[in-house]
Amino acid sequence: MALINLHNHSTFSDGTLEPAALAREAARAGIKYFSLTDHDVTGGWEEMEPALKQAGLAYCYGVEISTGLHENLHILGYGINLADPDLAASLVEFRGRRVARIKKILELLGGLGITIAFEDLPVPANRTVGRPQVADVMRARKIVSTRSQAFKRYLAPGAPAYVGPNGPTVEEAIKTIKRAGGKAVLAHPGAVAKVLDLAAWKDFGLDGIEAYYPAHTGAATREFVSLAARHGLFVTAGTDFHGPGTERGNMGGFEFDEAQFSEIKKAFI
Repeated sequence: MALINLHNHSTFSDGTLEPAALAREAARAGIKYFSLTDHDVTGGWEEMEPALKQAGLAYCYGVEISTGLHENLHILGYGINLADPDLAASLVEFRGRRVARIKKILELLGGLGITIAFEDLPVPANRTVGRPQVADVMRARKIVSTRSQAFKRYLAPGAPAYVGPNGPTVEEAIKTIKRAGGKAVLAHPGAVAKVLDLAAWKDFGLDGIEAYYPAHTGAATREFVSLAARHGLFVTAGTDFHGPGTERGNMGGFEFDEAQFSEIKKAFI
C-alpha cells in the first residue's frame, strides 16, 4: 500500500529533524509520495532532494506560506520553481515579518519576567523563526515542559505574550506560489472553518484543499472533498509532521488513491 504525505517540516522552519533525517523517517513510515513544506522557506530542499532520491520516494517541491488573516490560515505551494527569484524575494520578506513578530513576543515575555534574547533562539541564518522556537527555549529552561504548554500559557491567542500573525494576505500568498509556477493548496481547512471563503480564494488562484489531515474527522474529510469538487479544486493529504518532541511526531500518511490524487501527482518528480 503506497502512502502519501505532502505536509512536513524540517529544522529549516519549526521541525526537529534535519531534511535528510526527515527523508529517512518518511521512507521508514512507508511514504511513497512526499513533500517538504517548511514555513516561508525552501532552503531545506538542497539537502532533502538527494536524500529522497536515495530513499526512492516520489516528491514535489513544496513550501507553506503563513498568512496574516488567521493564525492557522496557511497556503501550501506544490511544484514551485525553487530558482524563481521573485519567490525567493517574497519569502525573504515574509521571514522578515516573522522576525518582527517574534521580537514583539519576546518583549511581552520580558514584561512577564521571562527574559529571552532573540539571539537565544536556535535559528541559523536563512531559516524561519516562529513561536515554536520560543517554546523550545522555554522548555529547555524548564519554564514549561512541552511546546503545547508554552503555547497554552503564553503564546496562543488570548495568552499574555500572544502577538497576531503579520504575514501576507491570502491573495498575496496564493499569487506568490502561482507566479513561481506552483499549485496553491489550502492547508488544514478544518482549523480555519470560521473564515473559510473558497469562492474568493478560488478567484485568487487557489487550486486545492488539504482534505486529508489527522485532525479531520471522517465526516469533515468527506465534507472537504465535497467542497473541493463543488469549487473545482483538487484534494491533497498531509500529516503536518514536525518531528520528535513536538506533539506532531507521527509521520504516518494516507493511502494513495490514483483517482483522488491524480492532479497533485502531476507536480511530482
